[in-house]
Amino acid sequence: MKLSLSCRVAEVSNNKEKSFLPIKSLIKLAVLNGFEGISLRPSVVSTNSSIDDINNLRSIFNFYNIKVSMVTSNIHLAKNDNFSSDNLRNIKPCLDLANKLGTSLVRIMIKNKEDIYFAKKALDEALERGIILTQQTHWGTMAETVQDTLSLVKEISRDNFGITYEPANLMACGSKYDVDALKTLLPYIVNFYFQNIILDQDGNHEFNTFKNGKIKVSYVPLDDHNGISIIPLLNFLKENKYSGWFTVHQPLLKGQNINLAVKEAANLFMPYKS
Repeated sequence: MKLSLSCRVAEVSNNKEKSFLPIKSLIKLAVLNGFEGISLRPSVVSTNSSIDDINNLRSIFNFYNIKVSMVTSNIHLAKNDNFSSDNLRNIKPCLDLANKLGTSLVRIMIKNKEDIYFAKKALDEALERGIILTQQTHWGTMAETVQDTLSLVKEISRDNFGITYEPANLMACGSKYDVDALKTLLPYIVNFYFQNIILDQDGNHEFNTFKNGKIKVSYVPLDDHNGISIIPLLNFLKENKYSGWFTVHQPLLKGQNINLAVKEAANLFMPYKS
């Protein structure tokens, strides 16, 4: 698998549109620790960014010989708000951004049945450019559970429709997220997002799920077995020669500095890089 770092680790905790670290510094830190890609979000770049800013960003990636693993192209997608599926109605700006950044993965959100018609049209348009549109297993979408996700894949029926497997969201939505769940969706997975959480009624973060209502969670260290035990999932990916991206999507924990956070992530996941 290819190892990627989400720029979420450098986002201001209460504002997904702002980063406390310049992207060049984050890229240097990622490269130093062996990461092959960066998953970009609107805290760094979006469809509202200027051509000059996008070109400058691409030149930094080229200089450090690191890839853009995926792009989350606007703040509505990052927040998963009521407008997060609107880009399906006009996918061209997202595809343009992906082309300029040299990535073939674009994140989308399919939230309800009405989105499916537009998702199919967007996928057909993306196929002409060799781009995969990827739906994350995520609360508040039609991919809250493994079975929901499998049904969505079959209904969409497009070869360039991929799944970003994210076990924390599956957990919060009451779905299985273990090796058996991963095995079910593996043929469709193009990215694996990992953030570690525990369900916590006193947690500071809330996932507004369709299945279970509002679920409060707390983030815990990546290797904390009280949350998601990631090693069995990593072993399964390695045994099955998974060649897609594995993206560390963990926000910075309280009292943690970014240098240590990236180093800890690298130490845990680098042995599984292929």
